[in-house]
Amino acid sequence: MEDKVRRCNHGFTLIEVMVVIIIMGFLAGILVPIALGAIERSRENIDRMKLFYLREALNRALVVSEDALYNNPSSISSTSLDSALMSVAGVDLFILEMRPDLPGNVQSRHSNINGSSQMSKLVGNGGTWYDALKESGFNGVADILVARESGNSWKQDGATFYSQEYTDAWGKKDYRTYPKEQLFISRLLNYGPEKGPKKGQTNYRVKVSFQWHEKNKDSRTVEVALIPKDKKMWENGQGSALRSDHGVCFSTYGDLGCKGYQY
Repeated sequence: MEDKVRRCNHGFTLIEVMVVIIIMGFLAGILVPIALGAIERSRENIDRMKLFYLREALNRALVVSEDALYNNPSSISSTSLDSALMSVAGVDLFILEMRPDLPGNVQSRHSNINGSSQMSKLVGNGGTWYDALKESGFNGVADILVARESGNSWKQDGATFYSQEYTDAWGKKDYRTYPKEQLFISRLLNYGPEKGPKKGQTNYRVKVSFQWHEKNKDSRTVEVALIPKDKKMWENGQGSALRSDHGVCFSTYGDLGCKGYQY
């Protein structure tokens, strides 16, 4: 009887413990990345919803007035605005610049992605575009664009945004402007792509662009998307807006808005 008790209470051998540890490590190596990917995808979906909020803010204004989008303090003509809203690239209202080592940067224009575009001037101290940005959680962005368009005032902190001085790779001092309230929560829209040819790129930029639905002014509704360099918002039934590694499409057109995107 005593022999049976001793045999039942001998515990685990070292080999058995090592096998369990190996199995647990193997499972962790599989399950942890899956769990982290699911979390990041959820964050990206939350960020995408902000584009829908911005779209709805503009479309609500259009319900009140057909001329709502032309209610702005800029000198941009209605003809120029119409042409941009019906173009394949849309109206590039501002630029979001991401990099791994510094906070995201909000710019009105940049030579590497939208050249001499003046559409950011649509945002002044009032008007439909300014109000829509404020209503949909892009509060600091609206004020950054106003500051950047008004001269050097963007080189100092504002009520809703920070201005951070830094030195670039060539030793030149410059400034990054970003909202005091965090604009996006996903890793992608804060630090840039983690995979593909753009991985770790020092400065990865996308345009926040707007367009009449399917380039049709008579639709009286607009769409919003994050558009990388040389990509299109909508043409021939699809767009090439930014799509994340987790499959999240940053376009209010839905998946078709990113169908032509290439990593």
